[in-house]
Amino acid sequence: MSWWTYDGGLTLLPPLVAIGMALLTRRVLASLSLALLAGAWVVGEGSAVAASRALVDTLYRVIVDFDKLTITGFSLSVAAMVGVLSAAGATHSLVAWATTWARGRRGAMLATWVAGGTVFFDDYANCLVVGNTMGPLCDRHGVSRAKLAYLVDATAAPIASLAVVSTWVGYEIGLLGDALVGTGISATGLQLFLLALPFRFYCWTTLGFVGLVAATGRDFGPMAEAEAEAAAHPVVSSEVPTTPVWVAILPILTLVFATFGLIYNSGRTALAADTEGPMNPALFEVLGAADAFTSMFIAALLSLGLAFLLVWGTRTATPGQTSRAAADGMGTILTAMVVLYLAWTLGDLIQSTNAGNFLTSLLPSDLAPGYLPALVFVLASVTAFSTGSSFFTMAILIPIAVPLATTASGGEVGPVLLAASAAVLDGAVLGDHASPISDTTILSSAGSKVDVVTHVRTQLPYVLVAGALAVILGTLPASFGVTPWLLVPAAWAASGVVLIAIGRNTRT
Repeated sequence: MSWWTYDGGLTLLPPLVAIGMALLTRRVLASLSLALLAGAWVVGEGSAVAASRALVDTLYRVIVDFDKLTITGFSLSVAAMVGVLSAAGATHSLVAWATTWARGRRGAMLATWVAGGTVFFDDYANCLVVGNTMGPLCDRHGVSRAKLAYLVDATAAPIASLAVVSTWVGYEIGLLGDALVGTGISATGLQLFLLALPFRFYCWTTLGFVGLVAATGRDFGPMAEAEAEAAAHPVVSSEVPTTPVWVAILPILTLVFATFGLIYNSGRTALAADTEGPMNPALFEVLGAADAFTSMFIAALLSLGLAFLLVWGTRTATPGQTSRAAADGMGTILTAMVVLYLAWTLGDLIQSTNAGNFLTSLLPSDLAPGYLPALVFVLASVTAFSTGSSFFTMAILIPIAVPLATTASGGEVGPVLLAASAAVLDGAVLGDHASPISDTTILSSAGSKVDVVTHVRTQLPYVLVAGALAVILGTLPASFGVTPWLLVPAAWAASGVVLIAIGRNTRT
Protein backbone atom coordinates (compact mmCIF):
# COMPACT_ATOMS: atom_id res chain seq x y z
CA MET A 1 0.00 0.00 0.00
CA SER A 2 1.15 3.51 -0.76
CA TRP A 3 3.46 5.19 1.73
CA TRP A 4 1.46 8.39 1.30
CA THR A 5 -1.84 6.99 2.45
CA TYR A 6 -0.97 4.39 5.00
CA ASP A 7 2.46 3.26 6.11
CA GLY A 8 3.84 6.74 6.65
CA GLY A 9 1.02 7.78 8.94
CA LEU A 10 0.21 10.82 6.82
CA THR A 11 -3.44 9.89 7.12
CA LEU A 12 -3.44 11.78 10.41
CA LEU A 13 -2.03 15.00 8.94
CA PRO A 14 -5.34 16.57 7.77
CA PRO A 15 -7.23 16.16 11.09
CA LEU A 16 -4.14 17.27 13.04
CA VAL A 17 -3.90 20.43 10.93
CA ALA A 18 -7.62 21.18 11.31
CA ILE A 19 -7.79 20.57 15.05
CA GLY A 20 -4.42 22.06 15.94
CA MET A 21 -4.82 25.24 13.88
CA ALA A 22 -8.40 25.78 15.07
CA LEU A 23 -7.38 25.56 18.72
CA LEU A 24 -4.30 27.75 18.19
CA THR A 25 -5.77 30.46 15.97
CA ARG A 26 -9.51 30.18 16.80
CA ARG A 27 -10.17 30.74 13.11
CA VAL A 28 -12.22 27.76 12.02
CA LEU A 29 -12.70 28.64 8.36
CA ALA A 30 -9.00 29.25 7.78
CA SER A 31 -8.04 26.11 9.72
CA LEU A 32 -10.45 23.91 7.79
CA SER A 33 -9.33 25.39 4.48
CA LEU A 34 -5.70 24.62 5.29
CA ALA A 35 -6.65 21.11 6.41
CA LEU A 36 -8.50 20.56 3.12
CA LEU A 37 -5.33 21.39 1.22
CA ALA A 38 -3.38 18.97 3.42
CA GLY A 39 -5.99 16.26 2.93
CA ALA A 40 -6.02 16.71 -0.84
CA TRP A 41 -2.21 16.61 -0.87
CA VAL A 42 -2.22 13.28 0.97
CA VAL A 43 -4.95 11.81 -1.24
CA GLY A 44 -3.08 13.04 -4.34
CA GLU A 45 0.15 11.46 -3.02
CA GLY A 46 2.09 14.70 -3.39
CA SER A 47 0.90 15.50 -6.91
CA ALA A 48 -0.55 19.00 -7.28
CA VAL A 49 -2.73 17.92 -10.21
CA ALA A 50 -4.07 14.84 -8.40
CA ALA A 51 -4.59 16.86 -5.22
CA SER A 52 -6.57 19.54 -7.07
CA ARG A 53 -8.72 16.90 -8.75
CA ALA A 54 -9.37 15.13 -5.43
CA LEU A 55 -10.34 18.39 -3.72
CA VAL A 56 -12.71 19.51 -6.49
CA ASP A 57 -14.30 16.06 -6.87
CA THR A 58 -14.82 15.64 -3.13
CA LEU A 59 -16.26 19.13 -2.67
CA TYR A 60 -18.64 18.56 -5.57
CA ARG A 61 -19.85 15.24 -4.15
CA VAL A 62 -20.51 16.89 -0.79
CA ILE A 63 -22.37 19.86 -2.30
CA VAL A 64 -24.73 17.72 -4.42
CA ASP A 65 -25.26 14.99 -1.80
CA PHE A 66 -29.00 14.76 -1.19
CA ASP A 67 -28.77 13.96 2.52
CA LYS A 68 -26.49 16.93 3.11
CA LEU A 69 -28.82 19.21 1.16
CA THR A 70 -31.76 18.14 3.31
CA ILE A 71 -29.74 18.67 6.49
CA THR A 72 -28.97 22.17 5.23
CA GLY A 73 -32.63 22.79 4.45
CA PHE A 74 -33.64 21.56 7.89
CA SER A 75 -31.07 23.79 9.61
CA LEU A 76 -32.02 26.91 7.62
CA SER A 77 -35.75 26.28 8.16
CA VAL A 78 -35.35 25.94 11.92
CA ALA A 79 -33.25 29.11 12.01
CA ALA A 80 -35.89 30.93 9.96
CA MET A 81 -38.63 29.76 12.33
CA VAL A 82 -36.67 31.03 15.33
CA GLY A 83 -36.14 34.34 13.55
CA VAL A 84 -39.87 34.73 12.91
CA LEU A 85 -40.83 33.86 16.48
CA SER A 86 -38.18 36.16 17.91
CA ALA A 87 -39.23 39.11 15.75
CA ALA A 88 -42.83 38.62 16.83
CA GLY A 89 -41.89 38.54 20.52
CA ALA A 90 -42.98 34.92 20.87
CA THR A 91 -39.63 33.67 22.17
CA HIS A 92 -39.67 36.42 24.78
CA SER A 93 -43.09 35.19 25.91
CA LEU A 94 -41.75 31.62 26.02
CA VAL A 95 -38.85 32.70 28.24
CA ALA A 96 -41.19 34.62 30.54
CA TRP A 97 -43.39 31.54 30.83
CA ALA A 98 -40.45 29.17 31.39
CA THR A 99 -39.03 31.48 34.06
CA THR A 100 -42.09 30.84 36.23
CA TRP A 101 -40.96 27.24 36.80
CA ALA A 102 -37.29 27.19 35.71
CA ARG A 103 -36.12 29.60 38.38
CA GLY A 104 -32.58 30.88 38.57
CA ARG A 105 -29.40 29.80 36.82
CA ARG A 106 -29.59 26.18 37.95
CA GLY A 107 -33.22 25.97 36.92
CA ALA A 108 -32.37 27.20 33.42
CA MET A 109 -29.58 24.64 33.08
CA LEU A 110 -31.72 21.79 34.42
CA ALA A 111 -34.53 22.77 32.07
CA THR A 112 -32.09 22.63 29.16
CA TRP A 113 -30.81 19.22 30.31
CA VAL A 114 -34.36 17.87 30.50
CA ALA A 115 -35.24 19.40 27.12
CA GLY A 116 -32.23 17.64 25.61
CA GLY A 117 -33.57 14.35 26.94
CA THR A 118 -36.97 14.86 25.34
CA VAL A 119 -35.60 15.20 21.80
CA PHE A 120 -34.05 11.75 22.02
CA PHE A 121 -34.80 10.43 18.56
CA ASP A 122 -32.20 12.39 16.56
CA ASP A 123 -29.04 14.27 17.47
CA TYR A 124 -29.32 16.88 14.70
CA ALA A 125 -32.84 17.82 15.75
CA ASN A 126 -31.68 17.95 19.36
CA CYS A 127 -28.80 20.33 18.58
CA LEU A 128 -30.89 22.89 16.72
CA VAL A 129 -34.23 22.68 18.53
CA VAL A 130 -32.92 22.73 22.11
CA GLY A 131 -30.16 25.25 21.44
CA ASN A 132 -32.47 27.76 19.77
CA THR A 133 -35.33 27.22 22.21
CA MET A 134 -33.40 27.44 25.47
CA GLY A 135 -30.93 30.16 24.47
CA PRO A 136 -33.00 33.16 25.60
CA LEU A 137 -33.83 31.48 28.93
CA CYS A 138 -30.13 30.84 29.59
CA ASP A 139 -29.30 34.45 28.63
CA ARG A 140 -31.76 35.80 31.15
CA HIS A 141 -30.29 33.76 34.01
CA GLY A 142 -26.63 34.40 33.19
CA VAL A 143 -25.84 31.00 31.67
CA SER A 144 -23.18 31.38 29.00
CA ARG A 145 -23.78 30.32 25.44
CA ALA A 146 -20.74 28.06 25.81
CA LYS A 147 -22.48 26.23 28.66
CA LEU A 148 -25.68 26.02 26.62
CA ALA A 149 -23.74 24.44 23.74
CA TYR A 150 -22.25 21.87 26.14
CA LEU A 151 -25.66 21.04 27.63
CA VAL A 152 -27.03 20.57 24.12
CA ASP A 153 -24.08 18.60 22.74
CA ALA A 154 -23.86 16.33 25.79
CA THR A 155 -27.51 15.32 25.46
CA ALA A 156 -27.57 14.90 21.68
CA ALA A 157 -25.44 11.99 20.43
CA PRO A 158 -25.24 10.21 23.83
CA ILE A 159 -29.03 9.93 24.07
CA ALA A 160 -29.58 9.19 20.37
CA SER A 161 -26.95 6.45 20.56
CA LEU A 162 -28.54 4.84 23.61
CA ALA A 163 -32.22 5.17 22.74
CA VAL A 164 -33.89 2.09 21.29
CA VAL A 165 -36.12 4.55 19.43
CA SER A 166 -33.79 6.81 17.44
CA THR A 167 -32.30 7.37 14.00
CA TRP A 168 -29.05 5.77 15.24
CA VAL A 169 -30.24 2.44 16.53
CA GLY A 170 -30.96 0.72 13.20
CA TYR A 171 -27.46 1.52 11.98
CA GLU A 172 -25.83 0.32 15.21
CA ILE A 173 -27.83 -2.90 15.35
CA GLY A 174 -27.15 -3.63 11.68
CA LEU A 175 -23.38 -3.32 12.14
CA LEU A 176 -23.42 -5.47 15.27
CA GLY A 177 -25.50 -8.14 13.55
CA ASP A 178 -23.19 -8.26 10.53
CA ALA A 179 -20.13 -8.50 12.79
CA LEU A 180 -21.59 -11.54 14.57
CA VAL A 181 -21.87 -13.53 11.34
CA GLY A 182 -19.34 -16.35 11.35
CA THR A 183 -18.46 -15.98 15.02
CA GLY A 184 -20.51 -18.99 16.12
CA ILE A 185 -22.63 -16.81 18.45
CA SER A 186 -26.36 -17.19 17.95
CA ALA A 187 -27.28 -13.76 19.34
CA THR A 188 -28.77 -11.17 17.00
CA GLY A 189 -27.57 -7.62 16.57
CA LEU A 190 -30.52 -6.36 18.61
CA GLN A 191 -29.79 -8.75 21.45
CA LEU A 192 -26.13 -7.71 21.53
CA PHE A 193 -27.15 -4.03 21.48
CA LEU A 194 -29.57 -4.47 24.38
CA LEU A 195 -27.19 -6.61 26.43
CA ALA A 196 -24.43 -4.04 25.91
CA LEU A 197 -26.57 -1.08 27.06
CA PRO A 198 -25.48 -1.32 30.74
CA PHE A 199 -21.85 -1.28 29.50
CA ARG A 200 -22.26 2.06 27.65
CA PHE A 201 -20.25 3.81 30.35
CA TYR A 202 -19.27 6.97 28.50
CA CYS A 203 -22.82 7.80 27.45
CA TRP A 204 -24.25 7.06 30.91
CA THR A 205 -21.43 8.94 32.65
CA THR A 206 -21.82 11.96 30.36
CA LEU A 207 -25.57 12.19 30.89
CA GLY A 208 -25.05 12.03 34.65
CA PHE A 209 -22.10 14.42 34.56
CA VAL A 210 -23.94 17.11 32.62
CA GLY A 211 -26.94 16.76 34.94
CA LEU A 212 -24.69 17.26 37.96
CA VAL A 213 -23.05 20.28 36.33
CA ALA A 214 -26.50 21.79 35.90
CA ALA A 215 -27.73 20.84 39.39
CA THR A 216 -24.64 21.99 41.30
CA GLY A 217 -23.84 25.07 39.26
CA ARG A 218 -20.14 24.23 39.59
CA ASP A 219 -17.64 24.51 36.73
CA PHE A 220 -13.91 24.28 36.09
CA GLY A 221 -11.44 25.17 33.37
CA PRO A 222 -12.38 27.50 30.48
CA MET A 223 -16.07 26.86 31.13
CA ALA A 224 -15.79 28.46 34.57
CA GLU A 225 -14.36 31.58 32.97
CA ALA A 226 -17.18 31.73 30.41
CA GLU A 227 -19.77 31.22 33.14
CA ALA A 228 -18.28 33.91 35.35
CA GLU A 229 -18.45 36.40 32.48
CA ALA A 230 -22.05 35.48 31.64
CA ALA A 231 -23.14 35.58 35.29
CA ALA A 232 -21.75 39.09 35.59
CA HIS A 233 -23.63 40.28 32.50
CA PRO A 234 -27.03 38.55 32.24
CA VAL A 235 -29.39 39.71 29.50
CA VAL A 236 -32.10 41.65 31.32
CA SER A 237 -35.19 42.80 29.47
CA SER A 238 -37.84 45.13 30.83
CA GLU A 239 -40.14 44.38 27.91
CA VAL A 240 -43.56 43.05 28.89
CA PRO A 241 -44.54 40.07 26.72
CA THR A 242 -47.59 40.78 24.55
CA THR A 243 -47.50 37.76 22.24
CA PRO A 244 -49.36 34.65 23.48
CA VAL A 245 -46.91 31.98 24.57
CA TRP A 246 -48.65 29.33 22.48
CA VAL A 247 -47.44 31.15 19.34
CA ALA A 248 -43.95 29.90 20.25
CA ILE A 249 -44.93 26.56 21.76
CA LEU A 250 -47.06 25.22 18.89
CA PRO A 251 -44.40 25.49 16.14
CA ILE A 252 -41.78 23.90 18.42
CA LEU A 253 -44.07 21.01 19.35
CA THR A 254 -45.01 20.62 15.70
CA LEU A 255 -41.34 20.37 14.79
CA VAL A 256 -40.68 17.66 17.39
CA PHE A 257 -43.77 15.52 16.81
CA ALA A 258 -43.91 15.98 13.04
CA THR A 259 -40.26 14.95 12.76
CA PHE A 260 -40.85 11.74 14.68
CA GLY A 261 -44.13 11.01 12.89
CA LEU A 262 -42.68 11.57 9.43
CA ILE A 263 -39.61 9.47 10.25
CA TYR A 264 -41.90 6.64 11.38
CA ASN A 265 -44.09 6.93 8.27
CA SER A 266 -41.04 7.01 6.02
CA GLY A 267 -39.70 3.83 7.60
CA ARG A 268 -43.02 2.01 7.35
CA THR A 269 -43.34 2.99 3.69
CA ALA A 270 -39.81 1.83 2.89
CA LEU A 271 -40.31 -1.54 4.61
CA ALA A 272 -43.68 -2.05 2.93
CA ALA A 273 -42.02 -1.59 -0.46
CA ASP A 274 -39.29 -4.09 0.45
CA THR A 275 -40.60 -7.55 -0.43
CA GLU A 276 -37.80 -9.16 1.60
CA GLY A 277 -38.37 -6.99 4.65
CA PRO A 278 -39.94 -8.14 7.96
CA MET A 279 -43.70 -8.69 7.99
CA ASN A 280 -44.20 -7.13 11.43
CA PRO A 281 -41.23 -4.82 11.89
CA ALA A 282 -40.14 -3.62 15.30
CA LEU A 283 -39.95 0.10 15.95
CA PHE A 284 -36.16 0.19 15.69
CA GLU A 285 -36.41 -1.52 12.27
CA VAL A 286 -38.90 1.08 11.10
CA LEU A 287 -36.66 3.95 12.20
CA GLY A 288 -33.61 2.29 10.68
CA ALA A 289 -35.32 2.09 7.27
CA ALA A 290 -36.55 5.70 7.34
CA ASP A 291 -35.30 8.64 5.31
CA ALA A 292 -34.68 10.67 8.46
CA PHE A 293 -33.17 13.77 6.87
CA THR A 294 -35.99 14.32 4.38
CA SER A 295 -38.52 13.79 7.17
CA MET A 296 -36.77 16.36 9.34
CA PHE A 297 -36.70 18.88 6.49
CA ILE A 298 -40.42 18.50 5.78
CA ALA A 299 -41.22 18.84 9.50
CA ALA A 300 -39.13 22.01 9.69
CA LEU A 301 -40.96 23.49 6.70
CA LEU A 302 -44.32 22.67 8.34
CA SER A 303 -43.20 24.31 11.56
CA LEU A 304 -41.96 27.38 9.73
CA GLY A 305 -45.24 27.67 7.84
CA LEU A 306 -47.19 27.35 11.08
CA ALA A 307 -45.03 30.06 12.68
CA PHE A 308 -45.86 32.41 9.80
CA LEU A 309 -49.60 31.70 10.10
CA LEU A 310 -49.69 32.13 13.88
CA VAL A 311 -47.75 35.39 13.78
CA TRP A 312 -49.96 36.75 11.02
CA GLY A 313 -53.11 35.48 12.74
CA THR A 314 -52.27 37.21 16.01
CA ARG A 315 -51.21 40.34 14.10
CA THR A 316 -47.94 40.57 15.99
CA ALA A 317 -46.00 41.15 12.76
CA THR A 318 -46.79 41.88 9.14
CA PRO A 319 -45.97 39.51 6.27
CA GLY A 320 -43.10 41.79 5.25
CA GLN A 321 -41.67 41.85 8.77
CA THR A 322 -41.88 38.06 9.14
CA SER A 323 -40.21 37.50 5.77
CA ARG A 324 -37.32 39.75 6.75
CA ALA A 325 -37.13 38.04 10.15
CA ALA A 326 -36.96 34.62 8.49
CA ALA A 327 -34.13 35.80 6.24
CA ASP A 328 -32.31 37.30 9.23
CA GLY A 329 -32.73 34.03 11.14
CA MET A 330 -31.17 32.04 8.30
CA GLY A 331 -28.39 34.57 8.09
CA THR A 332 -27.34 33.82 11.66
CA ILE A 333 -26.22 30.29 10.74
CA LEU A 334 -24.79 30.83 7.26
CA THR A 335 -21.22 30.82 8.58
CA ALA A 336 -21.95 27.62 10.50
CA MET A 337 -23.28 26.04 7.29
CA VAL A 338 -20.07 26.94 5.45
CA VAL A 339 -18.07 25.39 8.31
CA LEU A 340 -20.25 22.30 8.15
CA TYR A 341 -19.67 21.82 4.42
CA LEU A 342 -15.93 22.28 4.82
CA ALA A 343 -15.96 19.73 7.67
CA TRP A 344 -17.96 17.26 5.55
CA THR A 345 -15.48 17.67 2.70
CA LEU A 346 -12.53 17.19 5.04
CA GLY A 347 -14.17 14.09 6.51
CA ASP A 348 -14.55 12.55 3.06
CA LEU A 349 -10.91 13.31 2.22
CA ILE A 350 -9.74 11.78 5.50
CA GLN A 351 -11.73 8.63 4.79
CA SER A 352 -10.11 8.47 1.33
CA THR A 353 -6.68 8.32 2.97
CA ASN A 354 -7.55 5.04 4.74
CA ALA A 355 -7.31 6.70 8.15
CA GLY A 356 -9.56 4.04 9.67
CA ASN A 357 -7.33 1.21 8.50
CA PHE A 358 -4.21 2.96 9.75
CA LEU A 359 -5.66 3.54 13.22
CA THR A 360 -7.05 0.00 13.38
CA SER A 361 -3.58 -1.39 12.60
CA LEU A 362 -2.40 0.07 15.91
CA LEU A 363 -4.53 -2.48 17.81
CA PRO A 364 -2.22 -5.15 19.32
CA SER A 365 -3.09 -8.74 18.45
CA ASP A 366 -1.68 -10.24 21.69
CA LEU A 367 -3.52 -8.02 24.16
CA ALA A 368 -4.93 -9.63 27.33
CA PRO A 369 -8.73 -10.04 26.93
CA GLY A 370 -9.64 -7.87 29.91
CA TYR A 371 -7.80 -4.87 28.49
CA LEU A 372 -9.23 -5.17 24.97
CA PRO A 373 -12.44 -3.10 25.54
CA ALA A 374 -10.54 -0.18 27.08
CA LEU A 375 -8.11 -0.07 24.16
CA VAL A 376 -10.98 -0.33 21.68
CA PHE A 377 -12.65 2.62 23.42
CA VAL A 378 -9.51 4.75 23.10
CA LEU A 379 -9.01 3.77 19.47
CA ALA A 380 -12.64 4.53 18.60
CA SER A 381 -12.38 7.90 20.36
CA VAL A 382 -9.25 8.85 18.43
CA THR A 383 -10.77 7.71 15.13
CA ALA A 384 -13.99 9.67 15.63
CA PHE A 385 -12.08 12.73 16.87
CA SER A 386 -9.80 12.62 13.83
CA THR A 387 -12.51 12.02 11.23
CA GLY A 388 -15.40 13.89 12.86
CA SER A 389 -17.73 10.97 12.16
CA SER A 390 -19.12 8.51 14.69
CA PHE A 391 -20.87 6.48 11.98
CA PHE A 392 -17.65 6.05 10.01
CA THR A 393 -15.86 4.99 13.20
CA MET A 394 -18.51 2.37 13.97
CA ALA A 395 -18.38 1.02 10.42
CA ILE A 396 -14.59 0.66 10.58
CA LEU A 397 -14.15 -0.79 14.07
CA ILE A 398 -17.24 -2.90 14.84
CA PRO A 399 -16.37 -5.56 12.20
CA ILE A 400 -12.92 -5.85 13.81
CA ALA A 401 -13.66 -5.44 17.53
CA VAL A 402 -16.65 -7.80 17.79
CA PRO A 403 -14.99 -10.91 16.26
CA LEU A 404 -11.76 -10.13 18.16
CA ALA A 405 -13.67 -9.86 21.45
CA THR A 406 -15.62 -13.02 20.62
CA THR A 407 -12.39 -14.98 20.23
CA ALA A 408 -10.91 -13.41 23.37
CA SER A 409 -14.00 -14.36 25.40
CA GLY A 410 -13.98 -17.98 24.21
CA GLY A 411 -17.04 -17.57 21.97
CA GLU A 412 -19.34 -16.56 24.80
CA VAL A 413 -21.56 -13.50 25.18
CA GLY A 414 -19.70 -12.41 28.29
CA PRO A 415 -18.27 -9.22 29.80
CA VAL A 416 -15.41 -8.87 27.30
CA LEU A 417 -17.67 -9.05 24.24
CA LEU A 418 -20.34 -6.78 25.74
CA ALA A 419 -17.80 -4.25 26.99
CA ALA A 420 -15.93 -4.23 23.67
CA SER A 421 -19.13 -3.77 21.67
CA ALA A 422 -20.18 -0.93 23.94
CA ALA A 423 -16.66 0.55 23.78
CA VAL A 424 -16.82 1.02 20.01
CA LEU A 425 -20.20 2.76 20.20
CA ASP A 426 -19.16 4.90 23.17
CA GLY A 427 -15.75 5.81 21.78
CA ALA A 428 -17.41 6.89 18.54
CA VAL A 429 -19.68 9.19 20.56
CA LEU A 430 -16.84 10.66 22.64
CA GLY A 431 -14.66 11.43 19.62
CA ASP A 432 -17.58 12.92 17.74
CA HIS A 433 -18.54 14.90 20.85
CA ALA A 434 -15.07 16.42 21.24
CA SER A 435 -14.05 16.97 17.61
CA PRO A 436 -14.22 20.48 16.13
CA ILE A 437 -14.85 18.96 12.69
CA SER A 438 -17.85 16.90 13.84
CA ASP A 439 -21.25 17.82 12.41
CA THR A 440 -22.95 17.65 15.81
CA THR A 441 -20.28 19.89 17.34
CA ILE A 442 -20.85 22.44 14.59
CA LEU A 443 -24.66 22.23 14.79
CA SER A 444 -24.58 22.50 18.59
CA SER A 445 -22.55 25.67 18.20
CA ALA A 446 -24.91 27.00 15.54
CA GLY A 447 -28.04 26.27 17.56
CA SER A 448 -26.51 27.81 20.68
CA LYS A 449 -25.03 30.76 18.76
CA VAL A 450 -21.45 30.35 19.94
CA ASP A 451 -18.37 29.87 17.78
CA VAL A 452 -17.10 26.33 17.31
CA VAL A 453 -13.66 26.85 18.85
CA THR A 454 -15.12 28.35 22.03
CA HIS A 455 -17.52 25.41 22.28
CA VAL A 456 -14.73 22.85 21.83
CA ARG A 457 -12.32 24.62 24.18
CA THR A 458 -14.85 24.97 27.01
CA GLN A 459 -16.40 21.50 26.82
CA LEU A 460 -13.25 19.46 26.10
CA PRO A 461 -12.16 19.20 29.78
CA TYR A 462 -15.63 17.89 30.66
CA VAL A 463 -15.55 15.34 27.84
CA LEU A 464 -12.11 14.08 28.88
CA VAL A 465 -13.07 13.83 32.55
CA ALA A 466 -16.23 11.88 31.70
CA GLY A 467 -14.23 9.65 29.36
CA ALA A 468 -11.56 8.94 31.96
CA LEU A 469 -14.16 8.09 34.61
CA ALA A 470 -15.99 5.86 32.14
CA VAL A 471 -12.85 3.85 31.36
CA ILE A 472 -11.37 3.67 34.87
CA LEU A 473 -14.59 3.05 36.80
CA GLY A 474 -16.57 1.36 34.06
CA THR A 475 -14.98 -0.32 31.06
CA LEU A 476 -11.92 -1.78 32.79
CA PRO A 477 -13.60 -3.33 35.87
CA ALA A 478 -16.60 -4.47 33.81
CA SER A 479 -14.28 -6.32 31.42
CA PHE A 480 -12.98 -8.31 34.40
CA GLY A 481 -16.48 -9.24 35.54
CA VAL A 482 -17.70 -6.44 37.84
CA THR A 483 -21.41 -5.79 37.28
CA PRO A 484 -22.13 -2.56 35.38
CA TRP A 485 -25.16 -1.94 37.61
CA LEU A 486 -22.70 -0.92 40.35
CA LEU A 487 -20.20 0.79 38.07
CA VAL A 488 -22.53 3.34 36.47
CA PRO A 489 -23.64 4.78 39.85
CA ALA A 490 -19.99 4.78 40.92
CA ALA A 491 -19.09 6.87 37.86
CA TRP A 492 -21.90 9.31 38.66
CA ALA A 493 -20.74 9.58 42.27
CA ALA A 494 -17.17 10.18 41.11
CA SER A 495 -18.47 12.89 38.77
CA GLY A 496 -19.97 14.66 41.76
CA VAL A 497 -16.72 14.35 43.69
CA VAL A 498 -14.75 15.85 40.79
CA LEU A 499 -17.13 18.81 40.55
CA ILE A 500 -16.93 19.44 44.29
CA ALA A 501 -13.14 19.04 44.38
CA ILE A 502 -12.09 21.18 41.41
CA GLY A 503 -15.26 23.02 40.39
CA ARG A 504 -16.46 26.36 41.65
CA ASN A 505 -19.77 28.15 41.65
CA THR A 506 -19.40 31.13 39.35
CA ARG A 507 -22.54 32.87 40.60
CA THR A 508 -21.53 35.85 42.70
